[in-house]
Formats: sequence, structure tokens, C-alpha cells
Amino acid sequence: MRPLVLLLATLLPVANVVAMESSLDTMLDSQWELWKKIHRKDYNGKMEEVPRRVIWEKNLKYINTHNLEFSLGRHTFELAMNHLGDMTSEEVVQKMMGLKVPPSRTQNNETLYIPDWEKKVPDSVDYRKKGYVTPVKNQGQCGSCWAFSSVGALEGQLKKK
Repeated sequence: MRPLVLLLATLLPVANVVAMESSLDTMLDSQWELWKKIHRKDYNGKMEEVPRRVIWEKNLKYINTHNLEFSLGRHTFELAMNHLGDMTSEEVVQKMMGLKVPPSRTQNNETLYIPDWEKKVPDSVDYRKKGYVTPVKNQGQCGSCWAFSSVGALEGQLKKK
């Protein structure tokens, strides 16, 4: 009985991957290959690649739907596929959100900024065009988001001054 259980435990993941593979959109094959090449993605066999492809297709569909809604005026921004396209949002958070703020630091309201709303605020401002911010940088997963945001804030203030 024990060998049968081991055999089933071995075959179940394979059957799951085969089922996932049959649901893939073959019309996206060349786009998938190009995306892997651009972002230097290399998977260790079908057991790893097929689930990543399923996630990628789901994200691509979400992006395309959102951008269609953007063209209809439902959103104020567009989305695009990037190097995180084969990850779930939970995986992205786990990998990229490394800053841990101690609870005592978040309860201090002494430095709370309250803006002066006397003037009319414009509908939008593109600080890139004004030179206040530099292009977005890929900080990776090193946990230094605080440094990137600090430098960005200082760059903007220096430009303003």
C-alpha cells in the first residue's frame, strides 16, 4: 500500500502540470518566449515553467483588460508587462516589500505635514517634465526602498530650491 501512495504523490504534481499546460494559450507562445529572453528568465523544466506561464498569462490578460478600460476613460493610468510578470501579487510583495518599520516609529505625529489648501490645486502635475524626479529605478529585492525614496525626495527638494 505504501508504494502506491508514493507513486500517487509523485504523479499528482505531474498530472497537475499537464492539466495546466493544456490550458495555455498557444497564440502567446512567441510573446512568452520573447518575454523570457528580454527578462533573462530560465526555468528548470516544465514543472517550474508551466505554472509560471499560467501566472504570466493571467497577468497579461489583466494588463490588457485594464488598458482597454483606460482607453475607455475608466482609469487614469496604463499598465505594462515587466520582469515580475510571472509572479503573483503575493510573491511580488514577499520579494520586494522588505522595509520593516518598528511600531514605535509609526505612532509619532510630531512631523505630520498638513498642506495649505488655500490655492487651487491643478488636476495633474507631471514632475518628470519639470525635472523634479528622475526615471524609475529597479531597486530589486535588497530592502533598500527607504534609500530610493529618500534620494527621490531630496532630488525633488533640491530642484525646487
